[in-house]
Amino acid sequence: WTLAAAIITSLVVAIMFQSLAGLLAGLFVPLVTRMIVKSRVSKKRKAFREQLPDNLDVLAGALRAGHSLVGAMNVMLESADEPFKSEFRRVLQDEQLGVPLDDALMVMSRRMDNLDVEQVAIVTRLQREAGGNTAEVLDRVVDNIRGRMELQRLVTVLTAQGRIARYILTAIPIFLLGFFLLVNPVWLEPLWQTTVGNIAMVFWVVMLVGGWFAIKKIVEIEV
Repeated sequence: WTLAAAIITSLVVAIMFQSLAGLLAGLFVPLVTRMIVKSRVSKKRKAFREQLPDNLDVLAGALRAGHSLVGAMNVMLESADEPFKSEFRRVLQDEQLGVPLDDALMVMSRRMDNLDVEQVAIVTRLQREAGGNTAEVLDRVVDNIRGRMELQRLVTVLTAQGRIARYILTAIPIFLLGFFLLVNPVWLEPLWQTTVGNIAMVFWVVMLVGGWFAIKKIVEIEV
């Protein structure tokens, strides 16, 4: 919605000031900025997700060795890589400040957009309230995580063509608009100087943004 609002705002400003360059900037800047930010966040979350099963194996092993849950987490962090290490260190810091461990894990689950961490939070809550064999439960959680990761990889491969098509179909009309602006801007003057042109331009932007989100909804399958 932030992206759509930015594009619509740029469209209104472009019509008011009759600036096609402003429209192109308004289309490109939000798209590029969003892509850069989302790429960095996704990269960090993906690395965290891939590191989670192996680190939970270490956690389960430390529990079997007789460590407490917090102590086992400290053992796990000794061999963990970034970004997993810093994220779980924040959990332990919250726990030292008096935040229940399961609540701190739930916060991290939302921060990393990871439902698997939510399962770990539930396990820690059950361990705190009822006890039980936490290591065995963690083993089952790890098996579920690895199964879901394999399914996600399959879905990613099957939807790769659709994701590429989303970027291409969105870029083509913007590229053509920029091409006509460079070749002969006079061709585009009716877009600014007539009511029909303004309506057509608004319709074009709405269809462009709508198509982007429609394809996104189709190809991004949650597992």
